[in-house]
Amino acid sequence: MVSIIVLIILAGVSIAMLVGENGIITQAQRAAQETEQAQIEEQRKLAMLEASVHLEEYEYTDANGEKVNIPAQCAVSKVEGENTLENGLVIIDINGNEWVWIEVPKSEMPDGLRFENETDYTTLETALQTYVNIYRGASVDEWYSEEQHGFASAEEYNNLKQKMLESIYINGGFYIGRYEVGSFDSPVTSEDTTRTAVIQKGAYPYNYVTCKQAEELSEGLAIGEKISSLMFGIQWDLALKYLEINADWDTSNEASYYLKSNSSAWGNYRDIEFTVEQDNKYAIYSNSSLGEWANVPVNYIKPIYDSNENGVLLSTGATDRNSKMNIYDLAGNVFEWTLERSSTNADYPCVGRGGYYCNTGSIAPASNRYRYSTSYNTNDFGFRTALY
Repeated sequence: MVSIIVLIILAGVSIAMLVGENGIITQAQRAAQETEQAQIEEQRKLAMLEASVHLEEYEYTDANGEKVNIPAQCAVSKVEGENTLENGLVIIDINGNEWVWIEVPKSEMPDGLRFENETDYTTLETALQTYVNIYRGASVDEWYSEEQHGFASAEEYNNLKQKMLESIYINGGFYIGRYEVGSFDSPVTSEDTTRTAVIQKGAYPYNYVTCKQAEELSEGLAIGEKISSLMFGIQWDLALKYLEINADWDTSNEASYYLKSNSSAWGNYRDIEFTVEQDNKYAIYSNSSLGEWANVPVNYIKPIYDSNENGVLLSTGATDRNSKMNIYDLAGNVFEWTLERSSTNADYPCVGRGGYYCNTGSIAPASNRYRYSTSYNTNDFGFRTALY
């Protein structure tokens, strides 16, 4: 009996030595991750250096012969799996921000538009709305007030929308932020728009902003002559359609199911358990407040919570499990403000898309729309930008 107990104790010690916090296997995993991350960071720096010499927009041809226009002051990622359109093309700008190309099929757009009058813009918008009809809801891309998005007039809003539509038509798509907009500054627990906004991995999601503040911050992420703004509703829907057609999905359901009905399989929601393999940060939400941020342990298992008063907010791009076509956290993590206007309630005109970490993937899938007031700003609302 004594010998059995000794063996059990020794076995326990051996397991701890292997897989404990400082175990041999754990340290080896950590070292491998650090090496891979160091290589990726080096490749990012090379792309940023290349971006600095691209003073004009240029055409890029990937390994499969597919072509796309790359904005000035940007370069295609050097990381394997990020430099072809079939996997989700990633570009990096001179500031290190990352964007992913959203292709819109030319076949879905009318021929011969010249954009010399309002009719051409309306014709294109209607065609795009028809193409993404499954993801449309009771919201419109329409001006409401300066308090909503920061545009002084309907004319100013419409001018931006027309530039967005014409760019999609000419280029065959647009870019969106690879990650939710974040900040590497210390996280805050209340409104603070002085943080430096970035579109990079491992940042604290930029929350506690109103829709108007999010748009103002988005404009500051413009690169070269390209416009950066919050995503219009049609852009969000086009991104979903792009993922529906191009991403890998569990074939037990139609692809649209994971975008429109239940996004738990690829988003950060309270009702799903998943492993965070990479070195990142997290904060636990409980008792109606967001806790202190901490480093994610090696192979941290994000638990399931039964109550919507609990959840885990992750830093941007925390796990590949929550990405599709190199786009991270479009489902779950934080709600994301858009330039849509709610057409159902004048008191709550601002629209946020997707879900968040204390919700479930069926209640708030990626196509979801939530409606809030112009003054609403909490820890669960962030934003993502578009570049066009």
